[in-house]
Amino acid sequence: MTVEPIRTIYPFAEVFEISTNGTTAVDVWDIPINTIITMVLARVKVAGAGSGGNLIVGDDDDDDGFILAANLCGATVATIYGDAVAERGAYLEAGATGTHAGSWKVYPAAGKELKIDCSVDMTTEATIELFVFGYSYHV
Repeated sequence: MTVEPIRTIYPFAEVFEISTNGTTAVDVWDIPINTIITMVLARVKVAGAGSGGNLIVGDDDDDDGFILAANLCGATVATIYGDAVAERGAYLEAGATGTHAGSWKVYPAAGKELKIDCSVDMTTEATIELFVFGYSYHV
Protein backbone atom coordinates (compact mmCIF):
# COMPACT_ATOMS: atom_id res chain seq x y z
CA MET A 1 0.00 0.00 0.00
CA THR A 2 1.27 3.42 -0.93
CA VAL A 3 0.21 6.54 0.94
CA GLU A 4 0.84 9.88 -0.70
CA PRO A 5 0.08 13.29 0.77
CA ILE A 6 -2.58 15.11 -1.21
CA ARG A 7 -2.46 18.48 0.53
CA THR A 8 0.05 20.70 2.22
CA ILE A 9 -1.17 22.89 5.07
CA TYR A 10 0.69 26.05 6.01
CA PRO A 11 0.20 27.93 9.30
CA PHE A 12 -0.01 31.72 9.10
CA ALA A 13 -0.16 34.71 11.39
CA GLU A 14 -1.17 38.06 9.88
CA VAL A 15 -1.13 41.42 11.65
CA PHE A 16 -3.08 44.45 10.44
CA GLU A 17 -3.02 47.97 11.90
CA ILE A 18 -6.40 49.65 11.52
CA SER A 19 -7.87 52.97 12.54
CA THR A 20 -11.60 52.97 13.11
CA ASN A 21 -13.68 55.11 10.76
CA GLY A 22 -16.74 56.27 12.66
CA THR A 23 -19.50 53.72 12.28
CA THR A 24 -18.36 52.65 8.80
CA ALA A 25 -17.35 49.00 8.47
CA VAL A 26 -13.76 48.56 7.26
CA ASP A 27 -12.74 45.68 4.99
CA VAL A 28 -9.45 44.52 6.49
CA TRP A 29 -8.46 41.53 4.38
CA ASP A 30 -9.67 39.70 1.27
CA ILE A 31 -9.59 36.21 2.76
CA PRO A 32 -7.70 33.90 0.39
CA ILE A 33 -9.31 30.76 -0.99
CA ASN A 34 -8.69 27.64 1.14
CA THR A 35 -8.12 29.49 4.41
CA ILE A 36 -8.97 28.30 7.92
CA ILE A 37 -9.07 31.03 10.58
CA THR A 38 -8.58 29.67 14.10
CA MET A 39 -8.13 32.82 16.20
CA VAL A 40 -8.57 36.59 15.90
CA LEU A 41 -7.29 39.03 18.51
CA ALA A 42 -7.60 42.82 18.63
CA ARG A 43 -4.97 44.78 20.56
CA VAL A 44 -5.61 48.44 21.38
CA LYS A 45 -2.73 50.58 20.11
CA VAL A 46 -4.45 53.96 20.53
CA ALA A 47 -7.54 54.07 22.74
CA GLY A 48 -10.56 55.91 21.42
CA ALA A 49 -12.33 58.68 23.26
CA GLY A 50 -16.05 59.35 23.48
CA SER A 51 -19.12 57.62 24.79
CA GLY A 52 -18.88 54.27 23.06
CA GLY A 53 -16.60 52.65 20.58
CA ASN A 54 -18.11 49.17 20.43
CA LEU A 55 -15.79 47.22 18.08
CA ILE A 56 -16.86 43.95 16.43
CA VAL A 57 -14.86 41.72 14.07
CA GLY A 58 -16.37 39.33 11.56
CA ASP A 59 -16.81 38.67 7.87
CA ASP A 60 -19.44 39.13 5.14
CA ASP A 61 -21.68 36.45 6.67
CA ASP A 62 -21.51 37.35 10.39
CA ASP A 63 -20.31 40.82 11.36
CA ASP A 64 -19.30 39.69 14.87
CA GLY A 65 -18.32 36.10 14.07
CA PHE A 66 -14.81 36.48 15.52
CA ILE A 67 -15.00 39.16 18.22
CA LEU A 68 -18.25 40.25 19.86
CA ALA A 69 -18.31 43.66 21.55
CA ALA A 70 -15.05 45.37 22.54
CA ASN A 71 -15.30 48.83 24.14
CA LEU A 72 -12.47 50.84 22.59
CA CYS A 73 -13.25 53.90 24.70
CA GLY A 74 -13.07 52.04 27.99
CA ALA A 75 -9.83 50.29 27.06
CA THR A 76 -6.28 51.17 27.91
CA VAL A 77 -3.41 50.80 25.48
CA ALA A 78 -2.36 47.14 25.05
CA THR A 79 -5.79 45.77 26.06
CA ILE A 80 -6.46 42.59 24.06
CA TYR A 81 -9.93 41.48 22.95
CA GLY A 82 -10.75 37.98 21.73
CA ASP A 83 -8.55 36.16 24.24
CA ALA A 84 -11.43 35.57 26.68
CA VAL A 85 -14.15 33.08 25.73
CA ALA A 86 -16.90 35.63 26.43
CA GLU A 87 -15.41 38.00 23.83
CA ARG A 88 -15.36 35.47 20.98
CA GLY A 89 -18.00 35.28 18.28
CA ALA A 90 -19.84 32.27 16.89
CA TYR A 91 -16.95 31.16 14.65
CA LEU A 92 -14.66 30.57 17.62
CA GLU A 93 -15.13 28.84 20.96
CA ALA A 94 -18.09 30.49 22.63
CA GLY A 95 -19.04 28.01 25.32
CA ALA A 96 -18.04 28.96 28.83
CA THR A 97 -17.93 25.29 29.81
CA GLY A 98 -15.65 24.27 26.96
CA THR A 99 -18.44 23.36 24.57
CA HIS A 100 -17.84 24.57 21.07
CA ALA A 101 -20.14 26.70 18.95
CA GLY A 102 -17.19 26.49 16.57
CA SER A 103 -13.44 26.47 16.79
CA TRP A 104 -12.58 27.82 13.35
CA LYS A 105 -14.04 29.23 10.18
CA VAL A 106 -13.21 27.59 6.82
CA TYR A 107 -13.18 29.63 3.60
CA PRO A 108 -13.12 27.10 0.72
CA ALA A 109 -13.88 29.77 -1.89
CA ALA A 110 -12.86 33.34 -2.65
CA GLY A 111 -15.09 36.35 -2.15
CA LYS A 112 -15.15 36.93 1.62
CA GLU A 113 -13.58 39.78 3.57
CA LEU A 114 -12.50 40.09 7.19
CA LYS A 115 -14.20 43.22 8.54
CA ILE A 116 -14.19 45.45 11.60
CA ASP A 117 -17.06 47.69 12.56
CA CYS A 118 -17.42 50.26 15.30
CA SER A 119 -21.06 50.73 16.17
CA VAL A 120 -20.69 54.03 18.02
CA ASP A 121 -19.02 57.23 16.79
CA MET A 122 -16.08 58.27 18.93
CA THR A 123 -14.73 61.80 19.37
CA THR A 124 -11.22 60.36 18.89
CA GLU A 125 -10.87 57.32 16.63
CA ALA A 126 -9.04 54.29 17.98
CA THR A 127 -6.21 52.34 16.36
CA ILE A 128 -6.03 48.59 16.79
CA GLU A 129 -3.67 45.82 15.76
CA LEU A 130 -5.65 42.87 14.46
CA PHE A 131 -3.93 39.49 14.75
CA VAL A 132 -5.32 36.70 12.54
CA PHE A 133 -4.10 33.11 13.01
CA GLY A 134 -4.89 30.02 11.00
CA TYR A 135 -3.92 27.76 8.14
CA SER A 136 -3.99 27.83 4.37
CA TYR A 137 -4.09 24.71 2.27
CA HIS A 138 -3.68 23.80 -1.37
CA VAL A 139 -5.97 21.32 -3.04
